[in-house]
Amino acid sequence: MSYFKSSLYCFHALFFTAVLVLAGLDSNVYAEKKHIIKFATLAPEGSSWMKSLRRFSGKIKKATEGNVSFKFYPGGVSGDEKDVIRKMRIGQLHGAGFTGVGLGAILPEVRVLDLPFLFQSDQEIEHVYQMMNDYFVESFDKKGYILLGWVPVGWIHFLSQKPIQTLADLRESKPWLWEGDPLVEQVYIGMDVQPIPLSITDVLLSLQTGMVDTVYSSTQGALVLQWFTKVKYITRLRMGYATGGVLISKKKFQKIPP
Repeated sequence: MSYFKSSLYCFHALFFTAVLVLAGLDSNVYAEKKHIIKFATLAPEGSSWMKSLRRFSGKIKKATEGNVSFKFYPGGVSGDEKDVIRKMRIGQLHGAGFTGVGLGAILPEVRVLDLPFLFQSDQEIEHVYQMMNDYFVESFDKKGYILLGWVPVGWIHFLSQKPIQTLADLRESKPWLWEGDPLVEQVYIGMDVQPIPLSITDVLLSLQTGMVDTVYSSTQGALVLQWFTKVKYITRLRMGYATGGVLISKKKFQKIPP
């Protein structure tokens, strides 16, 4: 999608950070204090997402002569997204890549972008994100966060160890619910499905042990989180489009010299 790939694609968001840091760069100013941006992500080490993050981090570190750098906490080691938000608020972390669940914990209205069956095409998504971007940037700013860019997580499907062809199949499965996600919880209630609430960091192990046998995710997300190794089927029906974004603490951002 051209909008994401041009100005708001996830990897370019980090590059945008570098541009802001490097604008008007004065090596004498930076020499006085080193700035380390502590960044959390659910993506595991070795994934394409982490490789891209480390490439951009290397460019920033080199351009600032080592005075601005990133310290990454991949693979959910900093906890679920709500744990990450709490750590950002107290300064233990400075930035993170979030799904709609984390973004919605900060700014509830952003979850409108995750509503089931809201979008029918990539072009609709592109248009809505472009039209709403300024509003969300301003709204996150008021909450104390800088929205660096959107992450196109992708279309959501059910992925399972047994075929899910009907609503009855879903009811008979052991479906996962991201613990604390009010939007998907209401969707399950509407379908009369009894899910198993778990932190997203516990899903892979739960698929391995059989605690759950059905999850919902984009194909990209299932690949990054390694869930695809534990499921055999994917529904053709697209349940919706998953929101994602890159945030950095406004307090930390303002400490980086312009």
